[in-house]
Amino acid sequence: MQIKKVSYLLLTFLLVTLAGKAQLSAFGFSSIGSTNGSIVSTNPVMVAGSAKCLAVSGGAGPLNIANNGTGLFGSGCVETAPAADTTSFSLSLNVYPNPTRGAAIIKASGSFDQNLASLVRVIAVDGKVMFSQMVPMSSIKAGYTINASSYAAGNYNVVIELMNKRYTLRLIKF
Repeated sequence: MQIKKVSYLLLTFLLVTLAGKAQLSAFGFSSIGSTNGSIVSTNPVMVAGSAKCLAVSGGAGPLNIANNGTGLFGSGCVETAPAADTTSFSLSLNVYPNPTRGAAIIKASGSFDQNLASLVRVIAVDGKVMFSQMVPMSSIKAGYTINASSYAAGNYNVVIELMNKRYTLRLIKF
C-alpha cells in the first residue's frame, strides 16, 4: 500500500511538472522509504512553483498534495478546460489588398469568440507552405497583416482553420 502512495505521489508530481504547473529545478532521490505515510529522502527534492492542487517549495517536507490523506483530490482541485462560446457563431473573412505587391491583411467580421485562436496558413499553388501560425481571433478581427513581399508572383491560398472548419481565401501576388 505504501508503494502505491509513493508511486501516486511521484506520478502526480511528474504530470504537474510536465503540464507546466510547477517548474522543476533539480530532482534527486537516492532512497525513498515510508514508515508513517511520509516521504523520506536523503537528497532533497528542489522545486520552484505552485499550482492549484500541488504546492511545493523546496525539499520533501513542504511537498503537499491537497488530497486530505485519501489519495483523491477534493472539489477545490477540479480544473475545467475553457469552452468556446458557440451559441452565436457567424464568420466572414476577407483578405486585402488583393492583388498585392507586399503586405496583405486578413480581416474577420461577424459574431465569434475572440478568445479563440485559429491556424492561418498561406499555401502556394504547388503546395508549398509559405506561412503557418496560430493567430488569436482578436488579431484577425482587428486586421492581421501577412508580409507577402518575399513571395513569388502567383496565386496563393490563405487557409484559416477555426473550430474544425476550414476557410479558404485566394490571394494574388504580383
